[in-house]
Amino acid sequence: MRSLRALDAKTLSSLNIYLFIPALVFTSLSRRELEWNVFAGFALGCVCMVLGMWAVLGLIAWRRGLEGDARSAFLMTMFMNLGNFGLPVCKFALGDDGLALAVVVMVCGSFLQNSVGLYFAQRSRLGMGTSLLRVFYFPMVYAFALALACQRTGWQPPVAVFRAIEITADAAIPVQLIVLGVKLAETRLDTGADIFLASAMRLCGGPLLAVGIAGLVGLEGLAAKVFILQMSGPVAVGMAVFGIQFDVAPRFLASAVSLTFLLSVFSVSAVLYYLM
Repeated sequence: MRSLRALDAKTLSSLNIYLFIPALVFTSLSRRELEWNVFAGFALGCVCMVLGMWAVLGLIAWRRGLEGDARSAFLMTMFMNLGNFGLPVCKFALGDDGLALAVVVMVCGSFLQNSVGLYFAQRSRLGMGTSLLRVFYFPMVYAFALALACQRTGWQPPVAVFRAIEITADAAIPVQLIVLGVKLAETRLDTGADIFLASAMRLCGGPLLAVGIAGLVGLEGLAAKVFILQMSGPVAVGMAVFGIQFDVAPRFLASAVSLTFLLSVFSVSAVLYYLM
């Protein structure tokens, strides 16, 4: 398609972030009862994943003598693709109920990606406090809060309004897949020991750590499957975007995104076999 007509991935990505994903978050959660222990398990699990991957990747980076931007980029590969990759996979493998839970994991994980991940990208320029505040620039946070308020109070928007939001939400997953495809098509794959190490940790270390954490935080059944599957994806496209925007080893991060996406065909298939 790109050989016939250029696609503006930035515009599509902005539409997804500011319109389609917030609509998906609201429609997925506002009319489904969310168990607070499950939400707490997802939130705590995501924090444990970040801390665990931070420790392991930090140790590897130290052993390899990585410093400055190279170290930051290496650590940024801990963040997995919860939206463009995770949501379609969860819907395909676990149905609408799995998708609803995957949206909760995406919200929790995205909060960390857009705070801790942004901190890694900008830590020579901005502090953690400023990076955390930037999370609230994204409407997904407010859509999540509104959905929870609707759950607790029983209030629902008028049928016509909710139907319009549903139609908007239906565009989220197809557009995410298109954005992912465009980003991958634009990437020139680089190779090197650090890229392969980071990719191995994301695709192999991530699922193994997620299995242990799911049990540790008390996730069971479908919730555990969704959490493990979401934690098993390739490196988040957003990390490559941060790398380009803040000039933090952009080629390394773009290559890590591409390589992990290609290899995830095999690794995520293995995770699905284990879960099913």
